[in-house]
Amino acid sequence: MTNTEEKLVCLVVDDEQPAQWVLTSFISENDRLHLAGCAFDAVEALHILKTQNIDLLFLDINLPGISGLDLLDSLEFEPMVIFTTAYASYAVNSFDYNVVDYLVKPVTRQHFNRAVGRALERATLKEVGQPAEGQFSSRELELNLGGSVETVKTKDIYYLQSYGNYVKVFMENGRMILATSTTHQLQNQLPAQAFLRIHKSYIVNRRFIRAFSSNSVIVGKERLPVGISYRQAVLASLNGN
Repeated sequence: MTNTEEKLVCLVVDDEQPAQWVLTSFISENDRLHLAGCAFDAVEALHILKTQNIDLLFLDINLPGISGLDLLDSLEFEPMVIFTTAYASYAVNSFDYNVVDYLVKPVTRQHFNRAVGRALERATLKEVGQPAEGQFSSRELELNLGGSVETVKTKDIYYLQSYGNYVKVFMENGRMILATSTTHQLQNQLPAQAFLRIHKSYIVNRRFIRAFSSNSVIVGKERLPVGISYRQAVLASLNGN
């Protein structure tokens, strides 16, 4: 999200209909939030998380089948999370995850607003200063196109995205080149100082990073996810930019 224009896209995961009604009602009253949907269990939630970009997850811990904690453990990209639970003792589990807050049922509007306020603060993008021309080294990169080779300048690459047995290479001029390779193979050929791995599937050119939060990086006009296992290194790198 941006500071003022976009809303946090929310998903409510709770196996109790009354609890869903309370949360969806509070979400509808907040003009900084948008409800993407509700799920009664982790399987349904996983489907939504894989098909939509969710910023904020209201997650019940005690779900049928797969628990809320197990759901988080299965995610590659973890949205901001607000736990909702009927048991205050579960709150201690929030310290093991990147959790914004926890709400004990029955959820009050006051506690809901407090938690959402923390989420909005965390989601606020930090701008990245434009690097000086020539700050990052550049070189030529040969891309195997599966029968031919194309040479590009690394300084003109926006970002790279894994695509099965291929890599999508997005260029500054708007082109997308489909290379026969892996992101790991190409990363070894890129100038280490100029490129930053933010996710298992994404490597970005620091030259084009405009802003970032704990969950995403803005590259040009694209918002790309920060993977859970990469978050600490990404934030350390960009905060020291």
